Amino acid sequence: MNAKTRAPSVGIDTDQERNPPPPPTPLDFPQYSLLEDKDIQLTTDFNAIYKSLLTLKKSQDINVEHLNALNLQVATDIDASCLVPEEYLEGIPPLVWDQADNQDVVQSQLMNNGSPYPPIEKYNIAKAELLLDNDDAYREVARMPPKSGRTRVRLTQSRKFWAGLERVAQYWDASLDEYYDKPVTATGPKLPGLPEDKPSQSGTENGDKDQMDTSGPPREKGEKGGYERAYKGRRMGSGNEMPDDIREETMRGLLEMVAWPFQCQMVIPSVPPRLSVQRLLFPVRQTLVAGRVPLDRQAARRGVLEGPLLVVQCRGETSFREGSEPPGHGQRELCDLFREVGAMLLAAQERSREGLGEVKPGDGKWWTTEPRFGGAANEGVTGEAASSEKSSEKSSEKSSEKSSERSSEKEKDPEPSNGSMHKRSRYTNPLLSSRRTARPRKLTASEKWKILEPGPSVWDKKMKYTQIGKPKKSSYDDIFMISHINHHASILQLRVHRRYVESLTNGTSEFTDSGSPEQPWNVLKLRRSKWYDLMDAEQRLELFNGIWKVFHYLMRETSDKPLIISEVRAA
Repeated sequence: MNAKTRAPSVGIDTDQERNPPPPPTPLDFPQYSLLEDKDIQLTTDFNAIYKSLLTLKKSQDINVEHLNALNLQVATDIDASCLVPEEYLEGIPPLVWDQADNQDVVQSQLMNNGSPYPPIEKYNIAKAELLLDNDDAYREVARMPPKSGRTRVRLTQSRKFWAGLERVAQYWDASLDEYYDKPVTATGPKLPGLPEDKPSQSGTENGDKDQMDTSGPPREKGEKGGYERAYKGRRMGSGNEMPDDIREETMRGLLEMVAWPFQCQMVIPSVPPRLSVQRLLFPVRQTLVAGRVPLDRQAARRGVLEGPLLVVQCRGETSFREGSEPPGHGQRELCDLFREVGAMLLAAQERSREGLGEVKPGDGKWWTTEPRFGGAANEGVTGEAASSEKSSEKSSEKSSEKSSERSSEKEKDPEPSNGSMHKRSRYTNPLLSSRRTARPRKLTASEKWKILEPGPSVWDKKMKYTQIGKPKKSSYDDIFMISHINHHASILQLRVHRRYVESLTNGTSEFTDSGSPEQPWNVLKLRRSKWYDLMDAEQRLELFNGIWKVFHYLMRETSDKPLIISEVRAA
């Protein structure tokens, strides 16, 4: 069985001897030296962006020219606490960790949904659970007894996060790896752990042995057949084999610890995420979306959310450059950044739809209203498809005729037999017969071809598009995203002008505002934090505080005062 399809165990005993897994995957992160401190372009050609996207056939075709066409500036390695500058937080309650002397102010101000800000008690509980020892939390979610001398921990808000992180550690945590050789005995029991793969698959037993340790001393063979490789540790596989759903569930568990106190939820997009670039629907990746729970109870029961507030993108790539490519110049690095920017631009498009009605693709155009060209009596599909359709239509007509004959015969003789005198009959009861609905007939290809209607909707019916957290008189919108690779996460902020979004979507814009001197309307400014290790207690708490600060800012009651934010960089 391949390691990608192997179901991970419920709990791992790190002291148990078992078959060795593949070697650990080395950590690799994308670099952005090509776009850092790059001079901005005076103009942005949105038709060139549209044409460049049309030429893309696969992800390997993305290069630096596609990013340069977006007129993108990137600032990296910013502390998560600095992604929301202090100017943003003027006039709103202090953060929960700064509320010791401002309890009255906190209780008097409400969020933009009319509810009070989360109390400090909820934050303290989440903070304490995030700072737990990894092994203690892993044993709790795996329902394993604590180690000798350790007490059982309690998980109330972070159980889903720790359950996901425990599965992540089965592929990435190499801190306890111990490989060694042991003598092979003829009657000894087989080591537990990974099942043997078939010889036809890539990961054979001998291949794993040679791959484990090629630099070690040669193995000496004894009287009973030599030595075999054994392992003690936490891993069951390598990082590049980890299924995508593990990474997604881990991030969902972490973000729900922040979203729920702010009365928000994390959901999977109900429609495939596609960025609208004039007449092109460009597919992008959005793993999760955060939305505010509406005050309307009926809408909340239907699962409708307001937003989006922020998006999450999880990616399974573990290598971002070839051996000959210098850091920052790898093709996979550029493709990774292009994916992130595409997901954030889609979030900006969705937020800009507030108060607008959807116009489906092709709505009002001649090809969705005028009849098909031609005019023959039986025009449509021809050839073998037409003959097969005719035969299917005839068979359906015969079956419908037979069913109607059976029903007419039963209606003529409604009297039941002696054996079923007291049984209810659906033919003698008019109410039951009227409730019976016939199954709709499946349309043929010719009938589908004759239907004239616009294309399918690209709007998410479960999301009421709202620019939550955007100042009312500001032309800029701040888009936040959590990016997740390996077992690390980073917070991203994209500042985009309304005119840029409209020009990207439609090719032109009637909005004439030119932006600010710090950021003209045709420039995208991307600021991103460093990568935080989820398996390190202090780093995941710092990431958690940064996400909490983003929600604290977005859920504030917005004012009419426009914000002009200067560049904030890490010291």
